[in-house]
Amino acid sequence: MTVAAAPSPAPSADAAAGATGRFDLVDPDCFRAGHPHAAYDALRRQGPVVPVEGADGERLWLATDHEAIRAISADSAHFSTARGFRVHTAHRASMDPEIGKVLSRFMLSMDEPEHAPFRRLVTPFFMPSGIAAVEPLVRQGVDRLMAGLAGRDRVEFVEEIGARVPISTICAIIGVPPEDEWRVFEFTNAVFGTDDPELAPSKAVANERYLAIFDYGWSLLESRRREPRDDVISCIAHATLPDGRPLSRTEQVSYFSNLIAAGNETTRSSLSGAIWLLANHPDQRCALVDDPALIPRAVQEILRRFSPVIHMARTATQDVEVGPAQVVAGERVAMLYGAANHDPALFADPYALDVGRANANRHIAFGYGIHHCLGSRLAMLQLALILEALLRRFPRYEVVSDPAYIRSNFVLAMKRLDISLSPGGR
Repeated sequence: MTVAAAPSPAPSADAAAGATGRFDLVDPDCFRAGHPHAAYDALRRQGPVVPVEGADGERLWLATDHEAIRAISADSAHFSTARGFRVHTAHRASMDPEIGKVLSRFMLSMDEPEHAPFRRLVTPFFMPSGIAAVEPLVRQGVDRLMAGLAGRDRVEFVEEIGARVPISTICAIIGVPPEDEWRVFEFTNAVFGTDDPELAPSKAVANERYLAIFDYGWSLLESRRREPRDDVISCIAHATLPDGRPLSRTEQVSYFSNLIAAGNETTRSSLSGAIWLLANHPDQRCALVDDPALIPRAVQEILRRFSPVIHMARTATQDVEVGPAQVVAGERVAMLYGAANHDPALFADPYALDVGRANANRHIAFGYGIHHCLGSRLAMLQLALILEALLRRFPRYEVVSDPAYIRSNFVLAMKRLDISLSPGGR
Protein backbone atom coordinates (compact mmCIF):
# COMPACT_ATOMS: atom_id res chain seq x y z
CA MET A 1 0.00 0.00 0.00
CA THR A 2 1.32 3.43 -0.93
CA VAL A 3 0.15 6.41 1.06
CA ALA A 4 0.23 9.83 -0.56
CA ALA A 5 1.91 12.43 1.62
CA ALA A 6 1.41 16.15 1.37
CA PRO A 7 4.61 18.12 0.69
CA SER A 8 6.20 19.55 3.83
CA PRO A 9 8.27 22.71 3.66
CA ALA A 10 11.67 22.96 5.30
CA PRO A 11 11.89 25.02 8.48
CA SER A 12 12.41 28.72 8.05
CA ALA A 13 15.92 30.08 7.68
CA ASP A 14 15.62 31.87 11.03
CA ALA A 15 14.70 28.67 12.85
CA ALA A 16 17.36 26.73 10.97
CA ALA A 17 20.20 29.07 11.79
CA GLY A 18 19.60 28.83 15.54
CA ALA A 19 20.16 31.46 18.17
CA THR A 20 23.35 32.84 16.63
CA GLY A 21 21.74 33.68 13.28
CA ARG A 22 24.29 31.51 11.47
CA PHE A 23 25.19 27.85 11.18
CA ASP A 24 28.00 26.76 13.47
CA LEU A 25 28.39 23.05 14.12
CA VAL A 26 30.25 23.69 17.36
CA ASP A 27 27.35 25.76 18.75
CA PRO A 28 24.67 23.46 20.23
CA ASP A 29 22.15 26.31 20.06
CA CYS A 30 22.05 25.84 16.29
CA PHE A 31 20.10 22.63 17.00
CA ARG A 32 17.84 23.84 19.80
CA ALA A 33 14.75 23.62 17.55
CA GLY A 34 15.83 20.48 15.71
CA HIS A 35 17.88 19.98 12.58
CA PRO A 36 18.64 23.32 10.83
CA HIS A 37 17.43 22.10 7.44
CA ALA A 38 17.46 25.47 5.70
CA ALA A 39 21.11 25.83 6.64
CA TYR A 40 21.83 22.30 5.42
CA ASP A 41 20.17 23.07 2.10
CA ALA A 42 22.20 26.28 1.74
CA LEU A 43 25.42 24.36 2.42
CA ARG A 44 24.48 21.61 -0.03
CA ARG A 45 24.00 24.16 -2.80
CA GLN A 46 27.65 25.13 -2.34
CA GLY A 47 28.87 21.58 -2.94
CA PRO A 48 28.92 18.07 -1.45
CA VAL A 49 31.50 19.15 1.15
CA VAL A 50 32.02 22.76 2.21
CA PRO A 51 35.04 24.20 4.07
CA VAL A 52 34.51 26.28 7.21
CA GLU A 53 36.76 27.41 10.02
CA GLY A 54 36.70 25.02 12.96
CA ALA A 55 36.84 25.94 16.63
CA ASP A 56 40.61 25.37 16.65
CA GLY A 57 41.15 27.68 13.66
CA GLU A 58 41.85 24.77 11.32
CA ARG A 59 39.79 24.08 8.23
CA LEU A 60 36.79 21.81 8.85
CA TRP A 61 34.72 20.30 6.06
CA LEU A 62 30.93 19.94 6.34
CA ALA A 63 29.40 17.12 4.27
CA THR A 64 25.68 17.34 3.46
CA ASP A 65 25.46 15.23 0.32
CA HIS A 66 24.16 11.65 0.81
CA GLU A 67 26.46 10.14 -1.79
CA ALA A 68 29.51 11.94 -0.41
CA ILE A 69 28.81 10.88 3.16
CA ARG A 70 28.39 7.23 2.16
CA ALA A 71 31.65 7.41 0.22
CA ILE A 72 33.54 8.96 3.14
CA SER A 73 32.09 6.44 5.59
CA ALA A 74 33.14 3.52 3.40
CA ASP A 75 36.63 4.85 2.59
CA SER A 76 38.72 3.59 5.50
CA ALA A 77 41.83 3.87 3.33
CA HIS A 78 41.62 7.67 3.38
CA PHE A 79 39.51 8.52 6.44
CA SER A 80 40.06 7.62 10.08
CA THR A 81 38.10 7.86 13.33
CA ALA A 82 41.23 7.63 15.48
CA ARG A 83 41.24 11.41 16.08
CA GLY A 84 37.68 11.21 17.32
CA PHE A 85 34.25 10.41 15.93
CA ARG A 86 32.69 13.78 16.73
CA VAL A 87 33.47 17.49 16.73
CA HIS A 88 33.54 18.59 20.35
CA THR A 89 32.31 21.84 21.77
CA ALA A 90 34.89 23.85 23.72
CA HIS A 91 33.15 22.90 26.96
CA ARG A 92 33.20 19.20 26.23
CA ALA A 93 36.80 19.24 24.99
CA SER A 94 37.95 20.62 28.34
CA MET A 95 36.33 17.94 30.50
CA ASP A 96 38.23 15.48 32.70
CA PRO A 97 41.05 13.78 30.70
CA GLU A 98 39.85 10.37 31.89
CA ILE A 99 36.69 10.86 29.82
CA GLY A 100 38.71 11.47 26.67
CA LYS A 101 40.86 8.45 27.45
CA VAL A 102 37.83 6.18 27.63
CA LEU A 103 36.19 7.72 24.55
CA SER A 104 39.38 7.09 22.57
CA ARG A 105 38.81 3.35 23.08
CA PHE A 106 35.21 3.33 21.88
CA MET A 107 34.72 1.10 18.84
CA LEU A 108 33.68 4.26 17.01
CA SER A 109 37.23 5.54 17.57
CA MET A 110 38.89 2.48 16.06
CA ASP A 111 40.05 1.86 12.50
CA GLU A 112 40.66 -1.49 10.88
CA PRO A 113 42.21 -3.91 11.52
CA GLU A 114 41.80 -3.11 15.22
CA HIS A 115 38.05 -2.43 15.03
CA ALA A 116 36.77 -5.80 13.75
CA PRO A 117 37.97 -8.02 16.65
CA PHE A 118 36.43 -5.64 19.18
CA ARG A 119 33.11 -5.57 17.34
CA ARG A 120 33.03 -9.37 16.94
CA LEU A 121 33.17 -9.86 20.71
CA VAL A 122 29.55 -8.76 21.17
CA THR A 123 28.12 -9.06 17.65
CA PRO A 124 26.21 -12.33 18.36
CA PHE A 125 23.99 -10.50 20.87
CA PHE A 126 22.79 -8.16 18.10
CA MET A 127 22.53 -10.51 15.12
CA PRO A 128 19.12 -11.83 13.96
CA SER A 129 19.32 -14.88 16.23
CA GLY A 130 20.18 -12.70 19.20
CA ILE A 131 17.37 -10.28 18.41
CA ALA A 132 14.91 -13.18 18.02
CA ALA A 133 15.89 -14.40 21.48
CA VAL A 134 15.22 -11.01 23.04
CA GLU A 135 11.97 -10.24 21.15
CA PRO A 136 9.73 -11.88 23.81
CA LEU A 137 11.37 -9.63 26.40
CA VAL A 138 10.64 -6.57 24.27
CA ARG A 139 7.00 -7.62 23.86
CA GLN A 140 6.65 -8.14 27.61
CA GLY A 141 8.09 -4.68 28.17
CA VAL A 142 5.62 -3.16 25.72
CA ASP A 143 2.73 -4.92 27.46
CA ARG A 144 3.86 -3.59 30.85
CA LEU A 145 4.21 -0.11 29.39
CA MET A 146 0.68 -0.14 27.98
CA ALA A 147 -0.76 -1.50 31.24
CA GLY A 148 0.95 1.28 33.16
CA LEU A 149 -0.70 3.92 30.99
CA ALA A 150 -4.24 2.74 31.80
CA GLY A 151 -6.33 5.64 33.06
CA ARG A 152 -3.63 8.20 32.28
CA ASP A 153 -4.31 11.32 30.26
CA ARG A 154 -1.46 13.81 30.04
CA VAL A 155 2.06 12.32 30.22
CA GLU A 156 5.61 13.45 29.61
CA PHE A 157 6.44 11.13 26.74
CA VAL A 158 10.24 10.88 26.79
CA GLU A 159 10.75 9.64 30.34
CA GLU A 160 7.39 7.99 31.00
CA ILE A 161 7.05 6.16 27.68
CA GLY A 162 9.91 6.60 25.22
CA ALA A 163 12.76 5.57 27.51
CA ARG A 164 11.12 2.66 29.32
CA VAL A 165 11.32 -0.30 26.96
CA PRO A 166 14.66 0.63 25.31
CA ILE A 167 16.34 0.97 28.70
CA SER A 168 14.90 -2.23 30.17
CA THR A 169 15.84 -4.15 27.01
CA ILE A 170 19.44 -2.99 26.75
CA CYS A 171 19.89 -3.50 30.50
CA ALA A 172 18.73 -7.11 30.17
CA ILE A 173 21.07 -7.76 27.23
CA ILE A 174 24.08 -6.10 28.85
CA GLY A 175 23.41 -7.44 32.33
CA VAL A 176 22.43 -4.37 34.33
CA PRO A 177 20.10 -5.37 37.21
CA PRO A 178 16.48 -4.18 36.84
CA GLU A 179 16.73 -2.17 40.05
CA ASP A 180 19.49 -0.08 38.44
CA GLU A 181 17.61 0.82 35.26
CA TRP A 182 17.03 4.33 36.61
CA ARG A 183 20.79 4.78 36.61
CA VAL A 184 20.91 4.12 32.86
CA PHE A 185 18.45 6.95 32.19
CA GLU A 186 20.68 9.28 34.21
CA PHE A 187 23.84 7.91 32.59
CA THR A 188 22.46 8.50 29.12
CA ASN A 189 21.57 12.08 29.97
CA ALA A 190 25.05 12.54 31.44
CA VAL A 191 26.73 11.29 28.25
CA PHE A 192 24.71 13.38 25.84
CA GLY A 193 23.86 16.34 28.07
CA THR A 194 27.28 17.69 29.02
CA ASP A 195 26.51 20.95 27.17
CA ASP A 196 23.03 21.30 28.64
CA PRO A 197 22.90 23.49 31.79
CA GLU A 198 19.71 21.75 32.90
CA LEU A 199 21.39 18.35 32.89
CA ALA A 200 24.91 19.48 33.80
CA PRO A 201 24.75 22.81 35.65
CA SER A 202 28.56 22.99 35.90
CA LYS A 203 31.63 21.33 34.45
CA ALA A 204 32.29 19.73 37.84
CA VAL A 205 28.83 18.15 37.84
CA ALA A 206 29.24 17.02 34.22
CA ASN A 207 32.57 15.36 35.05
CA GLU A 208 31.20 13.74 38.20
CA ARG A 209 28.18 12.25 36.43
CA TYR A 210 30.21 11.06 33.45
CA LEU A 211 32.90 9.44 35.60
CA ALA A 212 30.19 7.73 37.68
CA ILE A 213 29.33 5.67 34.60
CA PHE A 214 32.87 4.28 34.51
CA ASP A 215 32.87 3.42 38.21
CA TYR A 216 29.49 1.69 37.98
CA GLY A 217 30.48 -0.24 34.87
CA TRP A 218 33.72 -1.41 36.46
CA SER A 219 31.89 -2.67 39.53
CA LEU A 220 29.59 -4.77 37.34
CA LEU A 221 32.53 -6.08 35.31
CA GLU A 222 34.32 -7.14 38.48
CA SER A 223 31.20 -8.97 39.69
CA ARG A 224 30.98 -10.89 36.39
CA ARG A 225 34.61 -11.91 36.63
CA ARG A 226 33.67 -13.62 39.88
CA GLU A 227 30.29 -14.92 38.72
CA PRO A 228 29.89 -14.93 34.91
CA ARG A 229 26.45 -15.02 33.32
CA ASP A 230 25.03 -15.13 29.80
CA ASP A 231 25.20 -11.38 29.19
CA VAL A 232 27.34 -8.78 27.47
CA ILE A 233 29.10 -7.70 30.68
CA SER A 234 30.35 -11.24 31.26
CA CYS A 235 31.51 -11.43 27.66
CA ILE A 236 33.51 -8.21 28.03
CA ALA A 237 34.90 -9.14 31.45
CA HIS A 238 36.37 -12.42 30.14
CA ALA A 239 37.19 -11.40 26.55
CA THR A 240 40.57 -11.78 24.93
CA LEU A 241 41.70 -10.41 21.59
CA PRO A 242 43.07 -12.62 18.77
CA ASP A 243 46.62 -12.18 20.11
CA GLY A 244 45.50 -13.51 23.50
CA ARG A 245 45.57 -10.16 25.26
CA PRO A 246 42.69 -9.48 27.67
CA LEU A 247 40.92 -6.14 27.39
CA SER A 248 42.39 -3.42 29.56
CA ARG A 249 40.35 -1.70 32.27
CA THR A 250 39.91 1.34 30.01
CA GLU A 251 38.73 -0.84 27.11
CA GLN A 252 36.24 -2.72 29.27
CA VAL A 253 34.80 0.46 30.75
CA SER A 254 34.68 1.98 27.27
CA TYR A 255 32.72 -1.01 25.97
CA PHE A 256 30.20 -0.73 28.78
CA SER A 257 29.79 3.04 28.45
CA ASN A 258 29.40 2.88 24.68
CA LEU A 259 26.77 0.13 24.71
CA ILE A 260 24.75 1.38 27.66
CA ALA A 261 24.31 4.88 26.21
CA ALA A 262 24.05 4.16 22.48
CA GLY A 263 21.93 1.08 23.20
CA ASN A 264 18.92 3.12 24.27
CA GLU A 265 19.38 6.76 23.24
CA THR A 266 18.76 6.40 19.50
CA THR A 267 15.63 4.33 20.12
CA ARG A 268 14.08 6.60 22.74
CA SER A 269 14.89 9.71 20.67
CA SER A 270 13.52 8.19 17.46
CA LEU A 271 10.35 7.04 19.24
CA SER A 272 9.81 10.55 20.60
CA GLY A 273 10.47 11.88 17.12
CA ALA A 274 7.93 9.44 15.69
CA ILE A 275 5.22 10.70 18.03
CA TRP A 276 6.05 14.31 17.14
CA LEU A 277 6.16 13.64 13.39
CA LEU A 278 2.95 11.61 13.26
CA ALA A 279 1.10 14.26 15.27
CA ASN A 280 2.14 16.79 12.63
CA HIS A 281 1.28 14.50 9.71
CA PRO A 282 -2.19 13.20 10.66
CA ASP A 283 -2.77 11.61 7.25
CA GLN A 284 0.26 9.39 7.77
CA ARG A 285 -0.77 8.51 11.30
CA CYS A 286 -4.23 7.51 10.07
CA ALA A 287 -2.61 5.29 7.47
CA LEU A 288 -0.67 3.42 10.17
CA VAL A 289 -3.73 3.13 12.42
CA ASP A 290 -5.73 1.70 9.51
CA ASP A 291 -2.98 -0.66 8.36
CA PRO A 292 -0.38 -1.58 11.03
CA ALA A 293 1.43 -3.69 8.43
CA LEU A 294 2.87 -0.41 7.16
CA ILE A 295 4.70 0.23 10.43
CA PRO A 296 8.02 -1.56 9.67
CA ARG A 297 8.49 0.56 6.53
CA ALA A 298 7.24 3.60 8.40
CA VAL A 299 10.00 3.09 10.97
CA GLN A 300 12.59 3.49 8.20
CA GLU A 301 10.92 6.69 7.02
CA ILE A 302 10.71 8.06 10.57
CA LEU A 303 14.41 7.36 11.10
CA ARG A 304 15.18 9.17 7.84
CA ARG A 305 12.97 12.13 8.61
CA PHE A 306 13.94 12.56 12.27
CA SER A 307 17.65 11.55 12.03
CA PRO A 308 18.60 11.20 15.72
CA VAL A 309 22.35 11.67 15.17
CA ILE A 310 23.45 15.15 14.10
CA HIS A 311 26.92 14.33 12.88
CA MET A 312 29.87 11.96 12.87
CA ALA A 313 33.43 12.97 12.05
CA ARG A 314 36.36 11.52 10.14
CA THR A 315 39.95 12.70 9.66
CA ALA A 316 41.71 12.45 6.30
CA THR A 317 44.82 10.27 6.56
CA GLN A 318 46.12 11.52 3.21
CA ASP A 319 45.11 14.05 0.60
CA VAL A 320 41.87 12.91 -1.01
CA GLU A 321 39.27 14.27 -3.41
CA VAL A 322 35.64 14.35 -2.32
CA GLY A 323 33.65 15.45 -5.33
CA PRO A 324 35.34 18.64 -6.55
CA ALA A 325 36.91 19.34 -3.14
CA GLN A 326 40.48 18.54 -2.15
CA VAL A 327 40.62 17.47 1.48
CA VAL A 328 44.16 17.67 2.85
CA ALA A 329 45.68 15.05 5.14
CA GLY A 330 44.91 15.88 8.77
CA GLU A 331 41.73 17.84 8.00
CA ARG A 332 38.46 16.73 9.53
CA VAL A 333 35.13 16.13 7.82
CA ALA A 334 31.87 16.37 9.77
CA MET A 335 29.19 14.27 8.12
CA LEU A 336 25.78 15.86 8.72
CA TYR A 337 23.38 12.92 8.81
CA GLY A 338 20.23 15.02 8.98
CA ALA A 339 21.29 16.75 5.79
CA ALA A 340 22.10 13.51 3.96
CA ASN A 341 18.74 12.04 4.92
CA HIS A 342 17.01 15.03 3.30
CA ASP A 343 19.12 15.14 0.15
CA PRO A 344 16.66 15.78 -2.69
CA ALA A 345 19.00 14.00 -5.11
CA LEU A 346 17.95 10.73 -3.46
CA PHE A 347 14.72 11.43 -1.55
CA ALA A 348 11.95 13.10 -3.54
CA ASP A 349 10.14 15.80 -1.56
CA PRO A 350 12.51 15.11 1.34
CA TYR A 351 10.61 17.15 3.95
CA ALA A 352 7.43 15.13 3.49
CA LEU A 353 6.79 12.26 5.86
CA ASP A 354 5.74 9.42 3.56
CA VAL A 355 5.29 6.10 5.38
CA GLY A 356 5.10 4.37 2.01
CA ARG A 357 8.37 5.83 0.69
CA ALA A 358 9.97 3.11 -1.40
CA ASN A 359 13.60 4.00 -0.70
CA ALA A 360 13.31 5.11 2.93
CA ASN A 361 15.66 2.29 3.96
CA ARG A 362 18.51 4.09 2.23
CA HIS A 363 18.72 6.53 5.13
CA ILE A 364 21.96 6.69 7.08
CA ALA A 365 20.48 7.41 10.50
CA PHE A 366 22.51 4.44 11.79
CA GLY A 367 25.66 5.39 9.94
CA TYR A 368 27.29 3.48 7.10
CA GLY A 369 30.30 1.24 6.60
CA ILE A 370 32.23 -0.53 9.34
CA HIS A 371 30.77 1.72 12.03
CA HIS A 372 27.13 1.10 11.10
CA CYS A 373 25.21 0.90 14.38
CA LEU A 374 25.57 -2.55 15.94
CA GLY A 375 22.13 -2.32 17.56
CA SER A 376 20.17 -1.10 14.53
CA ARG A 377 18.09 -4.31 14.27
CA LEU A 378 17.17 -4.11 17.93
CA ALA A 379 16.26 -0.45 17.62
CA MET A 380 13.97 -1.04 14.63
CA LEU A 381 12.26 -3.98 16.33
CA GLN A 382 11.54 -1.90 19.43
CA LEU A 383 10.36 1.09 17.40
CA ALA A 384 7.95 -1.06 15.40
CA LEU A 385 6.49 -2.92 18.40
CA ILE A 386 6.12 0.15 20.62
CA LEU A 387 4.67 2.30 17.85
CA GLU A 388 2.16 -0.40 16.89
CA ALA A 389 1.00 -0.75 20.50
CA LEU A 390 0.74 3.01 21.06
CA LEU A 391 -1.26 3.64 17.90
CA ARG A 392 -3.58 0.73 18.62
CA ARG A 393 -4.22 1.92 22.17
CA PHE A 394 -4.07 5.69 21.67
CA PRO A 395 -4.83 6.47 18.02
CA ARG A 396 -6.03 9.99 18.90
CA TYR A 397 -3.14 11.12 21.11
CA GLU A 398 -2.25 14.80 20.88
CA VAL A 399 1.09 16.55 21.36
CA VAL A 400 0.48 19.45 23.74
CA SER A 401 3.95 21.04 23.85
CA ASP A 402 6.85 21.69 21.53
CA PRO A 403 9.71 19.23 22.03
CA ALA A 404 12.55 20.30 24.32
CA TYR A 405 15.84 19.00 22.97
CA ILE A 406 18.99 18.22 24.90
CA ARG A 407 21.48 20.99 24.17
CA SER A 408 23.93 19.12 21.95
CA ASN A 409 25.74 19.34 18.63
CA PHE A 410 25.97 15.55 18.42
CA VAL A 411 22.54 14.01 18.97
CA LEU A 412 19.01 15.27 18.37
CA ALA A 413 17.63 13.90 21.63
CA MET A 414 14.40 15.05 23.20
CA LYS A 415 14.33 15.52 26.96
CA ARG A 416 10.64 16.50 27.17
CA LEU A 417 7.53 16.10 25.04
CA ASP A 418 4.10 16.44 26.65
CA ILE A 419 1.24 14.49 25.10
CA SER A 420 -2.42 13.86 25.85
CA LEU A 421 -3.57 10.27 25.48
CA SER A 422 -7.01 9.90 23.92
CA PRO A 423 -7.93 6.24 23.66
CA GLY A 424 -10.71 5.10 21.38
CA GLY A 425 -11.53 5.50 17.71
CA ARG A 426 -10.63 8.54 15.70
